[in-house]
Amino acid sequence: MNEEIRQKLLTMADEDYRQFSASLIPGVETMLGVRIPQLRKMAKDIAKEDWKSAIEGGHTYFEEVMLHGLVLSYVRLPLEQMLPYIRDFIPFVDNWSVCDSVFMGMKVFRTDRERTWQFLQPYLSSDREFEIRIALMVMMQHFLKCDKDGNECRRLRSVSMEMLSADEKAGKYLHRIFSELNKVKTDAYYASMMAAWLAAEAFCCFPKHTLEYIKKNTLDLMTRNRAVRKILESRIPDKEVKDIIRNL
Repeated sequence: MNEEIRQKLLTMADEDYRQFSASLIPGVETMLGVRIPQLRKMAKDIAKEDWKSAIEGGHTYFEEVMLHGLVLSYVRLPLEQMLPYIRDFIPFVDNWSVCDSVFMGMKVFRTDRERTWQFLQPYLSSDREFEIRIALMVMMQHFLKCDKDGNECRRLRSVSMEMLSADEKAGKYLHRIFSELNKVKTDAYYASMMAAWLAAEAFCCFPKHTLEYIKKNTLDLMTRNRAVRKILESRIPDKEVKDIIRNL
């Protein structure tokens, strides 16, 4: 990150916010305390200018890594042109905050989902915790909420008992997602939590198919239990549905 941007970040630092954020993100020791909305605004402005020069060089602070990723999420270039920059950025991700804040909003992945799926494969089989989390996050945010034809759809507002036995059309990528979930190494905490989150979100979109998956999956027991707990914490399933889930 260039020196001008680094100095600007230093002037935006908030010690109280730094202490609060640092308590939520274990292992991060280089945080300044710049709020995410401020970083997003900076990233949007940089993405309209000479963004390649802005992201050159190393990172001294947590906020520089976050800003780097956010800039990439706001640049408007074809996927093939962006993938080398995204690939170079991924090794810098070492916490859940940067992973989730950046890759949730990286909508360029939706412009060519088949190419994105190929791009994700090495990360799904990685032995690095946050590379797995990134891949699962992209699958949840940019693949899961698709109908059978690949068109974007929303999660359900509620899940009733009747829905668990009704004819349900699986999303275009749903079973591919389940297949990858069964193969990934989820013993690392943040990868496991992301896998559980993905399974729980799938239940809120395609409950019948996801319930069948949860019953038959090959996830490790801890991840499976976390997925069940996340479904139970959701307000979307009815009480009767939660009773069934709880029995799992």
